[in-house]
Amino acid sequence: MAVDASSGPVARTNQRRTKLIVAVGLAALLLAPSVWNFAITSLLRWRNPPPGQLHLVEGKRMHLYCLGDGPQTIVIESGMGDDWLGWQGIQPKLSKLTRTCTYDRLGHGWSEPRSGSGDAATIARQLKGLLEKAAIRGPMVLMAHSAGGLYVREFVGRYPVNVAAVVLLDSSSPEQVDELPGFRSSYETGKKSRPGQIFWSRVRVWSGWERLLGRCQSNPPKELEHLEGHFAAKRCRPDYIGGNLAEYMAFETAAKQAGQTSSFGKIPLLIVSEDPERPGMTAEDIAEQPTWSREQERLKNLSPLSWRLIARGAGHAVSDDKPDLVVREVKRLIDYLLGGPAPPFGSTKTE
Repeated sequence: MAVDASSGPVARTNQRRTKLIVAVGLAALLLAPSVWNFAITSLLRWRNPPPGQLHLVEGKRMHLYCLGDGPQTIVIESGMGDDWLGWQGIQPKLSKLTRTCTYDRLGHGWSEPRSGSGDAATIARQLKGLLEKAAIRGPMVLMAHSAGGLYVREFVGRYPVNVAAVVLLDSSSPEQVDELPGFRSSYETGKKSRPGQIFWSRVRVWSGWERLLGRCQSNPPKELEHLEGHFAAKRCRPDYIGGNLAEYMAFETAAKQAGQTSSFGKIPLLIVSEDPERPGMTAEDIAEQPTWSREQERLKNLSPLSWRLIARGAGHAVSDDKPDLVVREVKRLIDYLLGGPAPPFGSTKTE
């Protein structure tokens, strides 16, 4: 009787081997883009190491970058989702006045990813720890943009002896969650949808799909093209996708925490705000401006030594739109701290 070789033990072994080879090949094919993305991000990090220092704070490495020298130290707190790179248009200019430091909160830039809460109390405590590790003892000038204003406000409430002055650049206010038209509804919707959006963003980046589609390109502003390598190095890093999620989810908590500090005492305060009548405003901008402007003016109540400047033509990113104006007013503040003439405390002007 003839034996069917195609159904014998040898044939079955060959079939299993073929299936295994096919499975391994498919797995390798699927993993290749992910490995490619990892290799490129590692290479870009190696070619563009972060300037400054990395300090261990609460078991996580945090990035601090200081330029210049002088009797005062300016420490800059970024808005939500931003990092040290966003300040490189103005940090070199400020560093000609005095020592100026930018840093990356956990989950941003070259600090390690965040674990745990991203509320104002946590961020203020971690900034304090970073400054201690870097031997920056103060009192210092704290400069903050947008949501960073909440974190700085919390810092002042906790550590006032470490603060010589504060600069708020179109800062968020504790009241904006409920006062700003549409903010509450948008925020509640975002808290529900954002975790899912972040999950799928992580899948696309981990798989290498984003890089395959050419979505990992860096597009630095023209004035920062010399830092293109650093911008490219922070794109499509799997561990950093959703790096500001904890801060976003804790924004209302941060606002409530910051709101408990109702006074800076006699700490000088400079407020620079966007132009509520600038060209090119959207309908949403126009609807928000009366409330936003009122909240900006209310920030003056934090200190009797405060003054406000409305940067003509500037949007929310006032330090990008009007860097020279910001530098000029910061110089006025620092000169005052060193015994110079008083700024126009109590005033609000548009320039």
